[in-house]
Amino acid sequence: MSASERVTGVIDGISTWTGRIAAWLIVPMILVLVFEVLIRKIYQPTIWANDVATMAYGTHFSLAAAYALSLQKHIRTDFITQHLSLRAQLWLDITQYLLFFLPGMALFLWLSWEFAEESWFFKETLVTSWRPPAYWFKSVIPLTAALLLLQGVAEVIKCFRALRTGVDYRNQAQPSEVT
Repeated sequence: MSASERVTGVIDGISTWTGRIAAWLIVPMILVLVFEVLIRKIYQPTIWANDVATMAYGTHFSLAAAYALSLQKHIRTDFITQHLSLRAQLWLDITQYLLFFLPGMALFLWLSWEFAEESWFFKETLVTSWRPPAYWFKSVIPLTAALLLLQGVAEVIKCFRALRTGVDYRNQAQPSEVT
């Protein structure tokens, strides 16, 4: 196994692990929302349920982004590139990753780190009647950026390896209910 295969395997594993763990945040979100609907009919609305559901779903959606990228499930222009040769597709992916995606994610990581750091410094709370801590939730943003940046590097490595060998190493999973 080459070094590039080991590196991309580790990065894909991290993305898969975080995506699958984050998927479980749907369960507490559903439970909180069902509780809110029931308690609202029986007694009175809660002041915390909407905030908890929003934070659970936001975290779920954000942390699964790198997993989606590893599965090639982000929005792409496949209707254009599907008619190109593998080599042309790979060069197009490499160009887009190096010119747009990786610099964008690096900037996103830097700015979101400062955003989360400031939130931790001030022990910021959400502007709702419940006022839960916002800094935990805002820490998900730079974590998401770091995971996406890492997965983007893995995708570039896969593209270069595919150019060298002629075998497409990018995940070409078929559409399914799970992904």
